[in-house]
Amino acid sequence: MQALRLQLQTHNCNFVNLTSIYAQSIRWKRKPIWLPTAKTKVYRVTQRPKIPEEEFLKIKNLYNVYRTSMKSIRLLFLQIGEASQVQEDKGLKQKEMEEDYHRCFSLNEEWNKKIAEEREVRLQQERKQKLEKIKNTKVKVASKIKKLEEEADAIVKEAKLLAPTFITRDNIDEAIEAALANKVNYNKALNPDGTWFIENL
Repeated sequence: MQALRLQLQTHNCNFVNLTSIYAQSIRWKRKPIWLPTAKTKVYRVTQRPKIPEEEFLKIKNLYNVYRTSMKSIRLLFLQIGEASQVQEDKGLKQKEMEEDYHRCFSLNEEWNKKIAEEREVRLQQERKQKLEKIKNTKVKVASKIKKLEEEADAIVKEAKLLAPTFITRDNIDEAIEAALANKVNYNKALNPDGTWFIENL
């Protein structure tokens, strides 16, 4: 196998899957550009071919005829292209440009007017929704304030009802005498029947 590889490398071949039974070689159609000049062609000087005088004149005449024919065809195509082009009038072109500008301007004005109407309708709807939202907010705030006022009034009424029982500077002596006279015993118990047992002081 190594001998086969060496032999194939010397023949400048690339192989696909050498380990397989079905090996296929790919030979270069021509020498790659990165390879140097072959040793057998290093000092070779290519001889210029010698053409007879009559044959040289004949080839030269054919080349001249070919170049003249191609030049004629090229010029004919240019003439046909120039003839097919329409000669533009600058005044007419300017007039068309002005008409196109006025048409575009009027179309733009129509679009702007339509967009302005749509914008006005949208702004009115947004203004209406905003006013409704503010109105609802005011109603909620008013109801909340009213509720707070009612709660405050209830607290004030309850405080007024309890005001006579408050201890002030005027009745502090009477409150002290009443507390000393009526002692409260908190050492008591409750049986399952609901009877309180209070310790006598």
